Amino acid sequence: MRIVIIFLILAASMSAQENLIHWSKPNNYISYAPLTTHYFRGDIAVTHLTSINYGRIEAGFFINSYRDPTVAICYKTEVFNWKNTTIHMMAGTAYGYKKQLYQYPTIPLSGTILFSTDFVPVGGITVEQILYKRLALKATFIPLVGGVGLQYQF
Repeated sequence: MRIVIIFLILAASMSAQENLIHWSKPNNYISYAPLTTHYFRGDIAVTHLTSINYGRIEAGFFINSYRDPTVAICYKTEVFNWKNTTIHMMAGTAYGYKKQLYQYPTIPLSGTILFSTDFVPVGGITVEQILYKRLALKATFIPLVGGVGLQYQF
């Protein structure tokens, strides 16, 4: 979450003439990140984080920390592009945690109505580094969890 706040402050401080910071529609792509980690626990888990992005909508699938299948849908926007690096911000909802995140000690607002249903909020950033034409290395960062994989633009 701190990364997103720092990024927003930097974005606001850039002059209007800079084209590095913008709010535009992302390219269409499919991505796969087999492994993720919880930042504070340092664990590595096989989650099969798979997503497809079309326009500003991204749909994803992963195996959550409780080993349950989970789907997510997010609104996504490109906010930074420089040379071969792109950064996106996303916000949406996930389904599959079965209310297990309600009252979770390290999740902000987990004791609120936002986490009291089967749908939970999700948001974060992705960073893509183009490796070759349509193929990129993609890192996904959401509060508490991060993953790295490959992305193919179509």
